[in-house]
Amino acid sequence: MKPRLIIIYLLIVVVPLALLGGLGVRMARDEQTMMRQRFQELLTDQLRDTAATIDRVVAERKRELQRALELPDTETGRLRELVRGHPLIRQVFVLDPKGRRLHPPPSGPFTTSEIEFLERAGQIWREQQTFYRTGEDASDHGWYVWFWGNGFNLIFWRRDRSGQVLGVELDRTRLMADIVAVLPERTALKGRTVLTDATGNLLYQWGEHIPSPVESAQVSLSLTAPLNSWRLSYYAPRVGFDRRVIWALASGFAAVGLALTGLAVYFYRENTREIREAAQRVSFVNQVSHELKTPLTNIRMYAELLQDSLPEQNRHIGVIVSESQRLSRLIANVLRFAKPRTLHKTSGQVDAVIRSVIEDFTPALTAKGVAVNFAANSPAPVSFDADALQQIIGNLFSNVEKYAAAGQRLDVTSQQTDGVTLVTVADRGPGIPADQRENIFKPFHRLSNKLTDGVTGTGIGLTIARDLARQHGGDLTLLPTETGATFQLRLPS
Repeated sequence: MKPRLIIIYLLIVVVPLALLGGLGVRMARDEQTMMRQRFQELLTDQLRDTAATIDRVVAERKRELQRALELPDTETGRLRELVRGHPLIRQVFVLDPKGRRLHPPPSGPFTTSEIEFLERAGQIWREQQTFYRTGEDASDHGWYVWFWGNGFNLIFWRRDRSGQVLGVELDRTRLMADIVAVLPERTALKGRTVLTDATGNLLYQWGEHIPSPVESAQVSLSLTAPLNSWRLSYYAPRVGFDRRVIWALASGFAAVGLALTGLAVYFYRENTREIREAAQRVSFVNQVSHELKTPLTNIRMYAELLQDSLPEQNRHIGVIVSESQRLSRLIANVLRFAKPRTLHKTSGQVDAVIRSVIEDFTPALTAKGVAVNFAANSPAPVSFDADALQQIIGNLFSNVEKYAAAGQRLDVTSQQTDGVTLVTVADRGPGIPADQRENIFKPFHRLSNKLTDGVTGTGIGLTIARDLARQHGGDLTLLPTETGATFQLRLPS
């Protein structure tokens, strides 16, 4: 089989599979992206629920502290008793309306925990405006966060009507224990949820998956104030293509591949069968044509002998000779079209070949009333295949005999110029439509295929004539004319 056909059959299978494969991979990626987005939305909702749980704990502690700060008086002993009796309170401070510290007492004496508080809460005394803001953002209570030592510190404060500020420092360990108490120990998904503080220190985690040091979180969410420096993050193994999707795609590709392969095999078998049948037909035509040549040659030879020996029967014998010549040309065309042959060029005169063809066609053309005029202007020898040139001229004359005999005239002109020999064959027949000027050189193309036209032909004469001309390095063209048809043969000298 020809390589071009093999490539075509491969393309029949490979191109659709490639297109389907690309489409399938794209659909799988889109599906994977959509699933990942849905999964992230689910994880985000889960983190929001966890954050809401932590917010509820903080809100409960806030209400608890508000109740604790509703003291009838702010005497030092009572405040120290509050610190000792409340597990969530680490220390207490009081500021008068002008920001002066009332507790811990300015002049002492101090407890050990009060001394430590004064040391770590030095920033508070420098930012007292937080508790005395006025305007739209003013509030009579709130949270105050600062960082000192080993991390996060939190104060809840309240300002009474007199302007006095009472604040409590929360016990960070107890607050963390209260938060952890409401968090789950495991997750429904096979990931891990991590709670970290502002510096990235781990506060609490739960879940099966253990993230690597370089692994990034799939979803992260910051908590709300006052714990807005804390962050919830979810880690999980990266999921590749779903195996079920891969198996589905592979099964689909296999099914389509088998179908396309079967189709290609079917086309191959049909094409092989048609090629084999065509080769058989060509072989049959060649064999029949060769078989016809032998008796035809004998008919021509003996007809020509009779023509010489029986002058009184020349007219009838001339018909036999003419028809045998026609049959010879037809067989030559069939053989040439079925199996192109290599040219055998020799030096000769183009005019001599033209005269020989005119002599062969004279009886048939004369019988139809066609006068032949030949202007011979190519005496210089040219290298060409005499049989091929005779076939070219003969095919042109044969068309005049078949289609242009009504014009009653055939003009043949030859000339040599600039290393080129030109042969022009012009008739006065009905001519050829402009839109058919190139189609007439196509195999089996005829201007009319009606049986009622009374003209028979194979439709390969002009195709063969042009092919032979181009094999010589020249060409055969149809020149534009107002009447009839004019063909010009160009041969290099």
